[in-house]
Amino acid sequence: MVIASPSGGGKTVVRSGLLKLNKKFAFSVTCTTRPKRPGEVNGKDYYFVTVEQFKRLRRDGKLLEWARVHGNYYGTPVKSAVDVLEKGRIPVMTIDVKGARSVKRIFPEAVTVFLLPPDLKTLVQRLRGRGEAPENVAVRLETARSEIKVASTFDYLVINDKLAETVREVAAIAELETRKIGRNLDKVRAFGSQLAKRKTF
Repeated sequence: MVIASPSGGGKTVVRSGLLKLNKKFAFSVTCTTRPKRPGEVNGKDYYFVTVEQFKRLRRDGKLLEWARVHGNYYGTPVKSAVDVLEKGRIPVMTIDVKGARSVKRIFPEAVTVFLLPPDLKTLVQRLRGRGEAPENVAVRLETARSEIKVASTFDYLVINDKLAETVREVAAIAELETRKIGRNLDKVRAFGSQLAKRKTF
């Protein structure tokens, strides 16, 4: 599951809520060249790497997606997502809009969710509340204008007003997606095979 939003849209807190709600969700950790924010832990929130390390990962084809946002590089290591899938869990990627579209191109079956705050005032308050300088707030709002234009390319839209409700909505989307026939053809075929072998009832 890919969760994207404009900066300040709340994708990180929604991801944390999902991980607490159900153990079937697991965070697919991304890497970035941006500096750590207070409280962030390397390997848990992000893999914090240098620009050279990032370019090497990109050059070696080890990134599922990558983008440069606000002067910093972000990317999802292929291994991070594969490790989660191999454990039978749902990888949750919190990435920018460009990265989400890249994942969708490579894996059309990926489920993408676009988060929006309830209004512009709330978005500005969230950006200021996390200590963004006024000039950075302006840059991020300008970026948000272009990001919102491609929201229609996402599978689902969730308005992130009350966190608990938002988390439940996103979890419900994941649950609904697991029920799709296309994701369960192996079960359908297995049942059909049993019917074919059964001679009498």
